[in-house]
Amino acid sequence: MPDLPAPPASRLKPPTWLDGRLLVGIVLVLSSVVVGAKVVASSGHFDQVWAASHDLAPGTALTKGDLVSVKVRFHDHGGGYYSATGKSLVGRTTIAPLSAGQLIPVAAVPALPPDQTRLVTVPVAKLHMPHDSELQGTQVDLYVTVKATVGGAQQAPQLVLANVTVADVIAQSSLADSGNSGVVLQVPLQYVNAVVGAVESGSIDVVRVPTDNVAAKPSSGPFSPSPSAAAGDGATT
Repeated sequence: MPDLPAPPASRLKPPTWLDGRLLVGIVLVLSSVVVGAKVVASSGHFDQVWAASHDLAPGTALTKGDLVSVKVRFHDHGGGYYSATGKSLVGRTTIAPLSAGQLIPVAAVPALPPDQTRLVTVPVAKLHMPHDSELQGTQVDLYVTVKATVGGAQQAPQLVLANVTVADVIAQSSLADSGNSGVVLQVPLQYVNAVVGAVESGSIDVVRVPTDNVAAKPSSGPFSPSPSAAAGDGATT
């Protein structure tokens, strides 16, 4: 049989720097190195923010001793908290209770001074307020049902003050009347007379405000006198 023609041998070309596969491999290696370096760098990044050095009540004017700088790691760098590398918080006033070690949120220490307030103790029957050990620091609505006159019809409850902050809760054992409990409310000065007048006018009900309905400051209800008149009388309280 005649010999079949042999196909010409193909020779392997030596790789060059312009080989596409080689360039893709180099790019992948460099990308993994860069990504790995960023991950390692971010894992060691901490944000310095202010925290309360001890328990702080609403209305506290902050001093250096009330603040401590702590290192924390945030995914978003903690935009809702005060950075310890920013402006000093000394002299600002808290508007919410802070626990020892708690990071200080921006909402709890506003830049502008809050309105003048007074702590008003309001006795409340035990079944006319939320039974909640964590009521302190929350907002409530204050209602009064005015006592009916002799022969008169029972009046409907009236809103005295909405979105007022509870500074403290008084247990029954601390009151002379064991049938009552009470709350200490952080009342703006112009509404103090209205709250005290409501306590003397009838029975009080405290209604807790849901967290998604809280407001920046209290507002008066129908029972409350005009702010100007209340402010004039409240100055002597």
